Order: sequence, then C-alpha cells, then structure tokens
Amino acid sequence: MLFTFAAGRANGGSSASAPPILFAGGFGKNGTLASAELFKPNQGPSGAFVGTGPMSTARVYHTATRLKDGRVLIAGGSSEVASPVTIFASAELYDPSKGKFSNTGAMLDVRTGHTATLLADGKVLIAGGDDETESLSSSELYDPVSGEFTETGTMNIPRDNCTATRLANGKVLITGGFQLLPDFTGSVQDTAEIYDPATGSFSLTGTMNSARESHTATLLPDGLVLITGGFDDNGTGLDTAELYNPTTGHFRPAGKMTTSRSGHLAAPLGDGDVLVAGGIDNRGVSLKSAEIFVAATGKFVKVAAMPRDRFSVGATVLSSTTILVAGGFTQCPSGFGSFCEKAVRTALIFDHATDTFSSIPSMTTPRGSFASATLSHVPH
Repeated sequence: MLFTFAAGRANGGSSASAPPILFAGGFGKNGTLASAELFKPNQGPSGAFVGTGPMSTARVYHTATRLKDGRVLIAGGSSEVASPVTIFASAELYDPSKGKFSNTGAMLDVRTGHTATLLADGKVLIAGGDDETESLSSSELYDPVSGEFTETGTMNIPRDNCTATRLANGKVLITGGFQLLPDFTGSVQDTAEIYDPATGSFSLTGTMNSARESHTATLLPDGLVLITGGFDDNGTGLDTAELYNPTTGHFRPAGKMTTSRSGHLAAPLGDGDVLVAGGIDNRGVSLKSAEIFVAATGKFVKVAAMPRDRFSVGATVLSSTTILVAGGFTQCPSGFGSFCEKAVRTALIFDHATDTFSSIPSMTTPRGSFASATLSHVPH
C-alpha cells in the first residue's frame, strides 16, 4: 500500500506545526465517494477528522500527490460501481488554503490502478494502470505550472497495480503488478524497470525473486527498497520479502514475514524499521496482525495486533515513531466461495516506542481504497 508523510506527532506531544492529511474518494457504504476529509493531528489530544470540500468526480483507485506548492493532484481512477464502469482521464487539484477541489487538465489516457510519483523538478510521473480492457505501458508528466499532461517514455511491459518508488538518485523504480491482456487473460509480473527523468525513458532492471501484485515497496534510509508480500501468478499470498539495491540493480531475498499478506500496509519508521500490518493471507482471511521489519537484523518480528482486521488501507507517517492507520476494509460474513468486504471508518495510531496500536476518533465516513496525501503549510 502507498504511504504518505507528515511532520510532528499526533499522539502525545503533538507539534503545532504538524500538517493535516487529506483523504479523498474511495468506496463507502453506498458506493464510490466524491467526499473528502482531513485528519488534523493537533486538534484534540489525539487528532481529529473533519470534512472538507468534495471532489468534482466520485472516484476510486485514483492517486493523490502533494505538489511542491502545497496543492494536491488527484488523477484518474474509476467509477467502479456504476454500470457500465467509467475509467477517468480527468484530474483535479485540492487547494488547502480554500478547502476546495477544482478541475485541471485531463490526462492523455484514461487510467485506473496507475502510479503517481512526484519528481525532483516538481512534475508528477503518471505510469501504467489499465483502461478496463488492457494494462497500459504509456506514461505521462503533469506540469503544475501549465496544468497540463504531456507524454513521456513508455514502459517495457504494460502493468497495473504495480508500485512506484522515487529513489535517492531521483529515478523511479517500478515493480511487479499485473499485465491485463485484451482477451481478459493476463499474468502477475516479476519484472521491474527504472524511469530516468533526465532522459524521459524506462529501462528494465533486475528481476524480482517472485512475481507480485498487491505488494508494497518501501524506501529505506540506506537507499534500498523493501518489497513485501502480495500474491503470485497462481493467486497464492506471499510471505516473502526482498530488497532492491539501486547501485547493483539487483533484488535479493530479505527473509519471510510472520504470515502471508497482500493488500497490506507498509510504512517506514525513523530508525530504519518498517511497520507491516493487515492485508489478506493466502487462505483469503483478512488480517489484524502486525509485524516489524527490523533493519538491524533484516528479520520480521511479530508485534501486538490491530483491534480489528483491515486491508486496502494506507498508512501515514506522522513522526519518526508514530503512524496513522485509517479506514480501509474489513472482512464481513459471506457465503461459501465468496468474499465480502465492508468499508470502515475507525482509525489508529501505531507507536513504535511500545509497538502497539491505540484507537483514536473515527473518520467522518467509512472509506476504503481512497487516495491520501499529507498537506503542507507552503503558501501558493
């Protein structure tokens, strides 16, 4: 799952400078949402969720990227529950100073399940995804100055539901995902590629040890990227992890998690450790368990579980030791051979000092598969 960053603490000793976090769209009780809300870390003893202006379009599987000027770019996604399903090329901007969304230039391609990565020059790389018919290899750049998208390099392999990680050198690592073909067959990918902003092109890099979809990719302080979980081409949930080294361009095994997970969260902590929690295991059971990737030993260690299971949820880094977990889905009772998911509004703070979760006031509405971004106080 994707994660975002916020400065300061939200639980015990919160900083007056800690910025709010935007949560936009996703699935709710009655379908796809246009609504949005803010988590304000400094409101009350443990932070509070408050409503903000709605998006112009209800969307899910979209992206949210904070720009250098403080605005947030919302791009693409799907109507999902409408019939027929609509895939969007449209994009909009959230202005924190006004608490409102406004339309901006449309993408060149409709896409959902894509990635969005802020580059060093302030542009946003949009890559991959699918148009409901097939996975895309195309990518484009959003320019906040002109408000327009322009074409950039083409990936070597069309893919959606992959990860994108901006490396310390400014390049972007794309890993795994699913390649949907026009006949609605496809395969989970073990390939990875690098986008170079200097040339606007993609090149293949080392192959992962396992094909993965619905996995996570987390940049570590030493510049390595930790890849965890997901499921393979047989639909088997994975408990394995691996590390990508940008210097060598190779992946190497990084041990096993305490359980298999896909659709889980992974968020970095200030000491180099990584929190991994929730998701769905290889039995199809939604998880409340959690574990820590301990950087010093390179091993995963089980920690106290969340109060309830959840998956398809992001994690926001509030400080070097605290992480916000909000919304997502929980598994609900269903008939044999089916899977039922229910959006939740509960929220938690993970504290690395004690390696425990504590409940905080809930979101304004249940939402899962939303997009989120940490805001800033930069005027524009």
